[in-house]
Amino acid sequence: MKRTCFFNLCICTISAAFILGSCGQAETPDTPAATTASSFAAEEEATTSADEPAPSESSKSIQDIYAEITEKLALNAPMVLPDEFISNYYGVDVSTLDEYVFSMSEAAISAETVVILKAKDTGSTDDLAASLQTVIDQKRSEMENYLPDQFQIVDKSSVHVEGNYVYLVISEQADAISQIILDGIR
Repeated sequence: MKRTCFFNLCICTISAAFILGSCGQAETPDTPAATTASSFAAEEEATTSADEPAPSESSKSIQDIYAEITEKLALNAPMVLPDEFISNYYGVDVSTLDEYVFSMSEAAISAETVVILKAKDTGSTDDLAASLQTVIDQKRSEMENYLPDQFQIVDKSSVHVEGNYVYLVISEQADAISQIILDGIR
C-alpha cells in the first residue's frame, strides 16, 4: 500500500513539474500571435501587382523594423495583435495594407503601443491615421483617471505619416523607437 501511494505521489509530482514548466515559457516569434502579421505580410507581398510602386531599395520590411526595435529596446510585455482585433476594435482595414505590425503591451498598467502600417497606396493613409488616432483616444481615456504617469506618455504621442507609412508610438522610449522606424522606412 505504501509503495503504491509513493509511486502515485511521484507520478503526480513529475506531471505537475512538467505542466508548470511549460506554462512559464515566454512567447517566441513562432507563436501564433507573433506570426499573424508576418504571415499576412508574406501573403500580401506574394500577391503584389506590377502596377504598384516597388519599395525603395533602402527601406526595410516592417517585420525587420519591429525586430530591430525589440532587439535594441526593452518593450513592456509586447503582444502582436491579430487581424480581427485591429479591424474590429480600431477600424483598420488590413486589406488596404501591404504589411504591418500592431503591438500593444499585455500589461494593463502600461499604455505602450507600437504600430507601423504600410499602405498599399497613399490614398488610404488618412483613414489609417484616423484609425490610429482612435487608439490614442482610447488609451487616453483608459489611463487618465487611473494611471497618470501612463496618461502623460499617451498625451505626448501622435500619429505620423511618411509616404505610404503610418505609425504610432506610445512609449517612454518613443524617440528611440520612432528613430528606428524612420531609419527603416527611408
